[in-house]
Amino acid sequence: MQLSTRFLASLLFVSGMLLLGGCKHLPGAADPLPNAGINVQVVTLPGAVPLSMRWIPAGTFLMGAYPGEQDAHKDEMPQHAATVSRGFWLGQFEVTQAQWRAVMGTSPWAGQQYVAEGGDCPAVCVSWDDAQAFIAKLNQQTGKSFRLPTEAEWEYACRAGSTTRFYWGDDPGLDNIDAYVWWKGTVAITDEQCARPVGRKRPNAWGLYDMAGNVFEWCQDWHGTYPDGTAIDPAGPSAGTRRVERGGGWMNIGGHGRSARRGHDKPSAAFEDLGFRLACTADPPSGMAAEAGLPEPVNVFTAGTEGVDTYRIPSLIAAPDGTLLAFCEARKESMADASPTDMILRRSVDGGRTWLPTQTLVPGNGDEAWMNPCPVVDREKNAVLLFCMDANRLSEGHNGHALLTSLDNGKTWSSPVEAAPMISNYDDTFVSGPGVGIQMNSGRLVIPGYAGEFSNDIKAGFHSCVLYSDDHGKHWTLGAPVAEFSDESQVVEVNDGTLMLNMRGDMGKSCRGVAISSDGGASWKPLRWDRALNDCPCQASLVRYSAPDDGGRNRLLFANPDNAGEEFGAVERTRMTVRVSYDEGKTWPIKKLIHAGPSSYSSLLRLPGGDIGLLFEGGDKHRREWIRFVRFSLSWLTGGADALPPSRP
Repeated sequence: MQLSTRFLASLLFVSGMLLLGGCKHLPGAADPLPNAGINVQVVTLPGAVPLSMRWIPAGTFLMGAYPGEQDAHKDEMPQHAATVSRGFWLGQFEVTQAQWRAVMGTSPWAGQQYVAEGGDCPAVCVSWDDAQAFIAKLNQQTGKSFRLPTEAEWEYACRAGSTTRFYWGDDPGLDNIDAYVWWKGTVAITDEQCARPVGRKRPNAWGLYDMAGNVFEWCQDWHGTYPDGTAIDPAGPSAGTRRVERGGGWMNIGGHGRSARRGHDKPSAAFEDLGFRLACTADPPSGMAAEAGLPEPVNVFTAGTEGVDTYRIPSLIAAPDGTLLAFCEARKESMADASPTDMILRRSVDGGRTWLPTQTLVPGNGDEAWMNPCPVVDREKNAVLLFCMDANRLSEGHNGHALLTSLDNGKTWSSPVEAAPMISNYDDTFVSGPGVGIQMNSGRLVIPGYAGEFSNDIKAGFHSCVLYSDDHGKHWTLGAPVAEFSDESQVVEVNDGTLMLNMRGDMGKSCRGVAISSDGGASWKPLRWDRALNDCPCQASLVRYSAPDDGGRNRLLFANPDNAGEEFGAVERTRMTVRVSYDEGKTWPIKKLIHAGPSSYSSLLRLPGGDIGLLFEGGDKHRREWIRFVRFSLSWLTGGADALPPSRP
């Protein structure tokens, strides 16, 4: 065989004899994902050859290269929100030689250079036209609706909720690429220059193998430019001369494996590093029909309604009987902080599907601004306590504080009680939350927040801290502050009984601050900066979803706009994203985009029954248009890689 120009171009730096021995079965395949059987279906081909397909749930993602992305190309821009409105099945692996032979009875790669023969090696030297012939025959044999994925489906599945260059991170120096990818650095410099058996590298978060590297994969679309604005189920141009191929191959440099990277070639092209992966339009797996995508969003508060200019600062909590309570500020005259503001509430008794009329808990009389709701549930008393503040009551930055109580799951509330006399070490600069408080296993009630004097000279001065009570809210203590500049915070109890405070930082770090307390919030160990959690900065939500004795796993949930910037204003708040941690916040391996557009403050909640609720600020044109509630399952959030046992109530 004469060497292809594609191959020669990619091997300019390699010298010496090229040895073409068969590929070995190499070690290093990743451990299977938890509950992998939930969303995997195996189709049996002729000759009892298995074809493993993984369910990809519907969702919205940012398609294309992000602004300033390293190694980006013009045809990957502009980045835009794309919605895959219907879940689909996608091959867990590239189509193998064994699968091709089972369907077609041929071996297009036979006798070709730079190809190793093996049943679990990818079927290569296959054109787009060849792939269509394979699919037509496969559908005839199985009665199913196999096809090539669209380019949008392919990138959505490849990213698996990630927004970075690669599905494992930005990896600017390619320090981690070898664990995930067969590329020039792991193949072309060896004596086995060929595509390797599928599934020998780590999968992405949705359990798909070799989405980067090994072989390019044909997509259904003609190649063309991206649209401006959002797209729903994009399918590329209606005509063209070249078809899209994605994922990079073993001959290529690492940047070709970026999630946004686009290739294209004539439909008749067939190369040693070009194959395909199957998609299939079919029903979701049994037991997952209800989670095929996000339900219709519910806008709980909409700017300009009920005589209110702007609704801000959402807080979501479940009352003891399961009623959902959505608190926020009703800024009556403008969107400005500390403008005339009522503290309000809406309740839902059907899991967030519908919401009862607005209740005004504390009216802002005159210039009063009742702000920063931060509720907490006292399980022992079946009570809901709400902290809030009257901003600038004494002077700028010096606030009044009130505590309200409901003993009937939010239907009625006590009159506001002045909180200052209840608090040891009282500081009138304290700001609660915003978000929610927690009750520790010991019974201690904890309200996160911050306090301090802001200095215009240094543009800082606040320090995160917590209020805590050991007598059901009769008396409170203001704990010591975190040492570094920080402000709005949320708190969870770690399984060893310590508290973990997650903070918006004022140090220009472009990420979240984290501090640990071993004395229930009285003091804090030195702060660390969690580079995995981008911050622009903005308020964020952090809650415990489950502990080892509750669902069998540690799970923390985190939500915020997934943007990094040292100062708010330099970076627009967009991309509301929810993440999952299985190791008490040390790592965050799963994240999923909820809303690609303008987004801001948020509040997460594990709903009765195990679904997840997110109440957040956002809009289509700006981040103050509405406060929206979205309900989704753990399985949807994790792409089926994690789910509660079916028997769980």
